Amino acid sequence: MTDRAETPLGFHVYGSGAALKFEQGLNEQGKPVLAVDGCNKAGSHFDWGNKIMLQLSDREVPGLLCCVLGLIPEFEARNHGATRNKSVHLVNQPAKQRIYVKLSRPEYAVKVPMTPDAVFKLGGLALQVLSAQTGFDPSTCLAMLRGTAGRLYSAHP
Repeated sequence: MTDRAETPLGFHVYGSGAALKFEQGLNEQGKPVLAVDGCNKAGSHFDWGNKIMLQLSDREVPGLLCCVLGLIPEFEARNHGATRNKSVHLVNQPAKQRIYVKLSRPEYAVKVPMTPDAVFKLGGLALQVLSAQTGFDPSTCLAMLRGTAGRLYSAHP
């Protein structure tokens, strides 16, 4: 039997023309991050060989969670990668019952709408990552998000 601690926490989201993978990982310094990979479809298969990869740090995960929880309408993380040209952008679209995700680098973008069940999984995973990043339990992280980051981000136009 495999120990759960040895298996990375994560999941895939598939759209009609693109796919995303969210996973708890570690950066080069060994610190917890939320890893996001994405690729477009090439023919009948997803082209994971031409994927975009980025990692969200402890400075970015609270903002992503505030978006996922609906405390703010959108979230963007830019200037990722060695050449600082990768980004991820999430937009709440409640009228369409989804969060729209765009992962991009110059000349290439991966766009996937996330249904409520996938948004739920992303929220749970991101809470686990934030807990690992901060050392607080997920319930404390959630309470602190609502009382601090959510309040401050939502006051910003």
